[in-house]
Amino acid sequence: MLLDFRNNMRGVAIGITIVIGLIFALTGTGSLFISTPDSESALVINGYEISERELLQQVARERNRILNTNPEMDRSLLDDQSLRPQAIRQLISTEVLIQAAKQQGLGVAPSLINDLILDVEQFKTEGKFDEDRFRYAIRNQGYTSSTKFTEMLADQFLVEQLSDGIINSSFVTSTEVADLAALADQKRDFEYARLAFQPFKDNVSLTEEQIAEYYEDNKQQYMTERKLTIEYIELNAGMLLDSQSVSEEDVQARFEQEAESADTAPSLRAAHILLEDASQELIAEVQAKLDAGDDFSELVKQYSQDIASAETGGDLGFTTGDTFPEAFEQALAALDVGQVSAPVETESGTHFIKLLDVEKSEFLFEDQQERIGQELKQDAADTLMVEKLETLKELAFNADNLQEVAEDLELEAKTSEPFSENGGVGIAASSMVVSAAYSPEVAEDGYASDVLDLGDDNYVVLRLQENFPSRQQSLDEVRVSLVETLTTAIAQENIEAKSAEISAALEGGDSIQAVSSAFDLERQVVKAGARSARTIDSEVNAYVFDLPTPRGDAVTDSFTTASGDFVAIQLTGVQLADSDSLDSERLELIRSIAESATTGKEFMSYQQALIEQADIVQ
Repeated sequence: MLLDFRNNMRGVAIGITIVIGLIFALTGTGSLFISTPDSESALVINGYEISERELLQQVARERNRILNTNPEMDRSLLDDQSLRPQAIRQLISTEVLIQAAKQQGLGVAPSLINDLILDVEQFKTEGKFDEDRFRYAIRNQGYTSSTKFTEMLADQFLVEQLSDGIINSSFVTSTEVADLAALADQKRDFEYARLAFQPFKDNVSLTEEQIAEYYEDNKQQYMTERKLTIEYIELNAGMLLDSQSVSEEDVQARFEQEAESADTAPSLRAAHILLEDASQELIAEVQAKLDAGDDFSELVKQYSQDIASAETGGDLGFTTGDTFPEAFEQALAALDVGQVSAPVETESGTHFIKLLDVEKSEFLFEDQQERIGQELKQDAADTLMVEKLETLKELAFNADNLQEVAEDLELEAKTSEPFSENGGVGIAASSMVVSAAYSPEVAEDGYASDVLDLGDDNYVVLRLQENFPSRQQSLDEVRVSLVETLTTAIAQENIEAKSAEISAALEGGDSIQAVSSAFDLERQVVKAGARSARTIDSEVNAYVFDLPTPRGDAVTDSFTTASGDFVAIQLTGVQLADSDSLDSERLELIRSIAESATTGKEFMSYQQALIEQADIVQ
């Protein structure tokens, strides 16, 4: 069932590329870097350990997915503990598929992963693969090495292969397609009678006594919702940054301070051929070709097992002496431009290192001026933010109003729109703000709230501005809606009574034609009506095609439409479609729909069976 996977690898690669794009688009660089040790086990699935770091990475991905889908959502609701169960389920679901794929002998060629990495837009600069950008991006996604990242891609390939194999191997027989076509394109003979609801409403005439009585009996329905308005002060670093200014003297002083400790050591651009667990014979073979003057880039393509750099001539980018292992850096520093080292051993394997370029580093005022200016502004804003936040906490405590507090802090006191306990717009869209506003201390006692941390260095303090208690609405205020409600209720009672009479007549053996005449109903006769017929009322047609096929006598039934009409139906005949008369395009569409309906279920069932059979320790 799972043969010929490799014939579908192009489509799998496209799918994985999309997966990578979504990871980076949804999470953003820097959002998944977790410092939790890899050695701390969080989950064991059939003996395979998943570290706490991997689990927290999955938690972070889930959080960012939810926030990107719901940008207005309160971040405080998405704490790690609430997201952890879902993250664990996702890791288990994926890992059992990876293990199943490996057990069935599926694999991925390293060259395919290499091609995939080179094709990812997030790793390119001006349309070309950028080694520095690649390494920076994956490190900020929580992958401590390119090996970890490529392992993740290989696992994704395995899952894609396995799922594609199950899905693509599923099929629907020609007989099944013919049976489905016969059902899908069947025709039905039926007739129906409609008792319209609107005339019943039109015939209702309410007296003032009825209206008043209904109002008294249902007063509770006509209470207003309690609402509040709040006075509040917002504080965040962004509000303070624009107001900051720095002098040229301050910028110059910071520059001189940084220049004293600036690293102006030259940057060395390295390329390498990496041999992992290489034999002495292989090392000697590569060395011999280098000694013979063979092109280094071609040897990289032929021998290097660093897939991230293999297609760029082994280019690893620049280092100032602390990027690579010590032995690697020492060998690189001893080279002249264009020279290749002797074999160098590190934990990754054996390297042949080539010095591509030397870039001398200069620390110039004109290059650093703008950056230093912005940093000084940010430093000033951060310092002021801390000061204002502490002052805000002090002044807001037991403040009679926030207007004076805002003036003292050179901030603005704002007033919200009225909002209920279900929230509102603007500042009231935050559940944290709503909860604080409706707390007894604020809503009842009139105190200012604590300074609330809304996330992303955004703080707010609030105080009750005005309370709009729930109150009884007068009859005049609710008359229009009350009359509509009461009229509808009476009309429904009347039509239900009439519908019961019609149903009794049909159950007694009367035909649709007979009850139409007896009760003055609108009657429609449909011959060979199709499921997709547009000339027939859509609600009626959908209901008719859900009725069972008549076995002898007509099938009689009734229902109420969305608009309140009562419809009585008699289905008299069903003609199955002749699949031989359908064109190939129609049959292919039916086949495609049938396969889509069954393959997804098969894969989910397979995955669930793997989970149930797995030995999982949390």
